[in-house]
Amino acid sequence: MWHKISWRLLKQELRRGELTIMAAAIVLSVTAVLSLALFTERLQAGLTERSAEFLAADRVLSSRRDIPQEWLARAQDEGLRTADRVVFNSMAFANDELALVDVKAVSDGYPLRGKLRTAQQPFAPDQVAQGLPAEGEAWVAAALFQELSLSVGDSLEIGNSQFEVTRVLTYEPDVGFSVFTDSPNVLINYSELEATGLIQPGSRVRFNVLFAGDTRDLSRYEEWLRPQLNDDTHNWRSIEEGDSPLARSLRRAERFMLLASLLGVVLAATAVAVAAQRYCQRNYDVVAIFKTLGGQRAQIQKIFILHLLLLTGFSIGTGLLLGWLIQGQVVDLVAQYFDVNLPAGSGRGYLLAAGTGLISAVMFTLYPLLRLIEIPPLRVLNREMTGTDRWRWLHWVASGGTIYLLLWLYSQQWLLSTALFAGGALAAVVLLFVSRFFIRASRQAGMQAGSAWRLAMAGLQRRAQGNSVQMLSFSTAIMLLLLVLALRHELLADWQEQLPDDAPNYFLVNVAKDNVPQLKERFAQRDIAVNEMYPIVPGRMTAVNNVAVVDEVSKEDNESDKAPSSEQREGFGRELSLTWRDTLPPNNTVVAGSWWGNEPEPQVSIESEVAQRMRLDIGDELTFNIGGQVVNVPVTSIREVNWGSLQPNFYMIFNTAVLADFPATYISSFNLPEERKSELYELFKPFPQVSLIDLDAIMEQLREVIDQVSIAILFVLILVVVAGMLVLLAQVQASMEERQKELVILRTLGAPAKLLSRSVTYEFLVLGAISGLIATLAMELSLYILQTQVFELAATFHWRFWLVGPIAGAVVVGTMGRLACTRLIRRNTAQLIRRLA
Repeated sequence: MWHKISWRLLKQELRRGELTIMAAAIVLSVTAVLSLALFTERLQAGLTERSAEFLAADRVLSSRRDIPQEWLARAQDEGLRTADRVVFNSMAFANDELALVDVKAVSDGYPLRGKLRTAQQPFAPDQVAQGLPAEGEAWVAAALFQELSLSVGDSLEIGNSQFEVTRVLTYEPDVGFSVFTDSPNVLINYSELEATGLIQPGSRVRFNVLFAGDTRDLSRYEEWLRPQLNDDTHNWRSIEEGDSPLARSLRRAERFMLLASLLGVVLAATAVAVAAQRYCQRNYDVVAIFKTLGGQRAQIQKIFILHLLLLTGFSIGTGLLLGWLIQGQVVDLVAQYFDVNLPAGSGRGYLLAAGTGLISAVMFTLYPLLRLIEIPPLRVLNREMTGTDRWRWLHWVASGGTIYLLLWLYSQQWLLSTALFAGGALAAVVLLFVSRFFIRASRQAGMQAGSAWRLAMAGLQRRAQGNSVQMLSFSTAIMLLLLVLALRHELLADWQEQLPDDAPNYFLVNVAKDNVPQLKERFAQRDIAVNEMYPIVPGRMTAVNNVAVVDEVSKEDNESDKAPSSEQREGFGRELSLTWRDTLPPNNTVVAGSWWGNEPEPQVSIESEVAQRMRLDIGDELTFNIGGQVVNVPVTSIREVNWGSLQPNFYMIFNTAVLADFPATYISSFNLPEERKSELYELFKPFPQVSLIDLDAIMEQLREVIDQVSIAILFVLILVVVAGMLVLLAQVQASMEERQKELVILRTLGAPAKLLSRSVTYEFLVLGAISGLIATLAMELSLYILQTQVFELAATFHWRFWLVGPIAGAVVVGTMGRLACTRLIRRNTAQLIRRLA
C-alpha cells in the first residue's frame, strides 16, 4: 500500500514541477562528473600518448649494465612491445678529420612512438623514414656533415667498423630537450654494435629498453618491475616525469582540468543540497495530513525514502546517458579538429558519476528528511510548526563530509581535497559575516531612496538570516565561475607568452669566441634576428663551505657505512654549463639577496630549486673546478627561473670577474620560418664546429597541448556555468513560499503590482551585486594561492573582474529573481491566498 502512495506522490510532484530542480540537480551532478571524468581521462591519455613520442615510447628503462632478459620476457608476456637502444660517446673519423659524436644503436621496432625523419642532403626537405639503417649504413645528423666535410655516400669510421653515410638524420623523437647537448648524433643498427668493439667493461654507456602498450598492461608490468630496480643503476621514466617544458605543461594541464572538474562537482552537489531542502519543506503539509489520517512514522518514512530513491535512480540513469552522449560528441570534435586519437576511458568514470549522484541525494537529504518525518500533526492548524532542530549538527556533518568525500573520490589526492575543503569552509564563514555586514549597510542606504527601494531593503533586512545563506550560495557559484574564467585566461596567456609566433626555434651551441662577430654579421646580412650570445664554461662544483659535495653515493658505499655526513651535500654528478653576465637574464627573478652591478668581487647567483635541494643560502661559499683551476665564490643571490620559456637558462650565473678569463664557447637562439630552412646549410658552412638544435617539433607539441587544453577548459567552463545557474535557480526558488506570503499581505494592504515588481527586482539586484562583490574578493584570494602554489604562475591582480563580478551578479541574480517572481506578482490577492491554502 505504502509503495503505491509513494509512486502516486512522485507522479503528482513531477506534474506540479516541484521536483524539477532536484531532479535536474542530480542529473547535472551525474552528467558533469561522468562527462568531465571521461573527457579529461581520454584527453589526458591522448596528450600523454602524443607526448610519449618525445621518449619514442610510453616508458623507458635505462641502465648502466645489460638489462636482464627475464625482464624483457615478462614484458612480452604482458603484451608490451619493446625495442633496444644503446647510447654512448665515441670519436668518428672521416676525410682525415675526427669529431666527438653520440652513437645511438637501435633495434627493430624503434621508435615505438613517433617517427624518424631523414633527408637526402643537409637542411633539405625531409620525410618520414621507412625502417632503420641497414647493416653497414649510418644515418648522420646535419651538424656532422659540417664538422667532417661529409657527403652522402662517404665512409664514416666508428671504432672497428666502417659505415656508409646514406641519409641525413633530421629528427629523432627521443633527441631530448637539452640545448647543451652539442655532440651530433649517428644512428646505426643494433646488430652492428658488437662489431664496433666500443662496448667494453667500464665503458660509459647507457643501455635502454623502450616499452609501449596499453596503460593497464604498463601499470601491471611497472608494479612487478619497480621492486627489482636499483636506484643507483636503473632509471624508469615516463613523459610526465622530468623537468622538460612538455612535462611541465602536461602536469599543469592535468592540475587545471582536475581543479576545474572539482569545482563543477562541488557546484552540482550544492544544487542537489539546496533543491533537497526545498523539496522536503514543500512536503511539510503532506506529512502533517498523513499523520492526522493515522499514518505511522515508519510508513511515512518508507513512502518518502522510496520516493527519493525512485527519483534518484531515474536522475542517475538520465545523467549517465547525457554524460556519455556529451563527452562522446566533444571527444569526436576534438579528435577531428586536432587529428588525434583519444583512447577509450576506463569504467571508473561511470562508477564515480553514479556514486556522486547517489551520495549527494542520500547525504544531502538526510537532515531535511529527518525534519520532514518529525513534522507534528498540529501543523495542519499551525503552519509555523516545523520539525525538530535537534539533528542540525547532523546536517553540517553530513553536508561537509559529503563535499569532502566527493572531492577525495574525484581527485584521489587527500592533500588537495583537504586544502580545497578547508579553504572553502573558511571562505564560507568569512562570506557569511561579510554578507551580514553588506545587508545592514545596504538597508541603511536603501532607506534614503524611494519607496520601492525602501520596501526592497526592508525585505532584505527582514530575511537577513535566510538571505545570508542565499548570498553565500550566490557568492560561491559566482566565485567558482569567475575562478574558472580567470584561470583559463591566465593559464593560456602564460603558455602563449612563452610560445609566441616568433619564439626561437633553433639553438646555436659550440660557437667559438672568435666566430661570434662573423656569425652575427652573416645573420644581419640575411635579415635573421639572433638573440643574445651566452658564454659557456664547463665546470664541476666540488665543495660547499669547504666541505666536499658527494657526486654519487653507490650502494656499496652505503653498505660499508661510507654514506655522506649531514654536513655534506649531494652534488650534480656531472659538469655544469656555467656562464657570466652583468645584467639579470630575462625570465629570471631574484628572490633572495641582490644582483650585482659592476662590482669586481667574485659572486655567483644560484637557481632557487637547486638552492633548496642542496640547502644553500646567501653567504655560502661554493668551490668549483674549472679547467683544472679551483675557484671559490660566495652566493650573493638566489633566482627563480622560468624553465618553460624555451630560452637558455642556467643553474649558476657568475659575475664577469670570475670567468671572463676562461676559454668559452657561446650559445644563442634565433627564429627562422619554415620556408627559409634551406638557407641554413649556406649560413653555417663557414662554421663547421657550430651545432644547430632544431626545436620546431618540441614547440609544435607544446602548442598542441595548449590548443587541446583550451578546448577542454571551454567544455569544463560550460558545465560549471550550467551548474552555477542551477544553484542560483535553486536558491531563488527556495525563497518563493515566504515571498508569496509577503505579497499576500502587501496586496491586501493595497500595494500596486508595479511597486511590488520594482521592489522584488531591486532586492535581487542588491543580493546579486553584493554576492558578485564578495565572490570577486574570494576569487582574487583563491587565485593568488592557486597561481603561486599550484600552477607555478606569477600572481597578478585582476581588476576587470572587480567590475564584471558585481555587474554580472546583479544582472544574473536580478533577472532570475524577477522572472521567478513574475507569476506571483501578476496574480491577484485571491489567487495568492488560494495557493497558500
